[in-house]
Amino acid sequence: MLLAFNTIITEKYKIGFDEKTLPLIMNGHPHKIVHLNDEKLDDFMKNNNTFSKYSHLLVTGSSLSASQGSEFDEIIIKVINYFIKMKKPILGICHGHQMIARAIAGNDACRKIKTPEFGWKKMQIKENPLFKGISNPVFLESHYDEVCNLNDDFEIIATNQDCAVQAFQYNNLPVWGVQFHPEMQFENGSEMVGNHLQEFPDDKQYYKNELDNKEQIEQNFKIFSNFINS
Repeated sequence: MLLAFNTIITEKYKIGFDEKTLPLIMNGHPHKIVHLNDEKLDDFMKNNNTFSKYSHLLVTGSSLSASQGSEFDEIIIKVINYFIKMKKPILGICHGHQMIARAIAGNDACRKIKTPEFGWKKMQIKENPLFKGISNPVFLESHYDEVCNLNDDFEIIATNQDCAVQAFQYNNLPVWGVQFHPEMQFENGSEMVGNHLQEFPDDKQYYKNELDNKEQIEQNFKIFSNFINS
């Protein structure tokens, strides 16, 4: 069973991920959801056998800043480190990607990005089990922070002109982070970025749309089936 660690703070988007996005990307795979601000989380964490029954860990994106830190960092890192210690598969998305890097390599592994990214961006990917069946991808981007200063234990497996570490694999283990949002399809992804740009109009200068057609996005869910099968 997969553990989905939903670190989204805004109630509307947290519920949307649980009820709409997660069922699509899980495609029937059994999973449990835990939230950062769940009243039961403390009890969940205190049980020494909490994580033993879970085969995989998925850490979502979030409006939290990994470069600036938050009150939730300790618990996020604790969960990540348990799965790393047990050599169980982990996939972090956006903020989750950044927090995996911080959990392993320390706080210097994340910083504010020079050019924030918003919109649909082309990606250069390396051959990797996570990207099996994916070619010439375009992914949704929405971030102010980036992963940096990684040592040779990390293999950078995706990049673009604005962000050098778009994805990594750690130490040949089934531990991956992706800066982009493979869980987003055209409609909900465009809505997410559109809402952000409406709230923060200064970020429109960073918006790019490198999508030639919607079909380019349909392959992105393969990342999750590849992860689950790892």
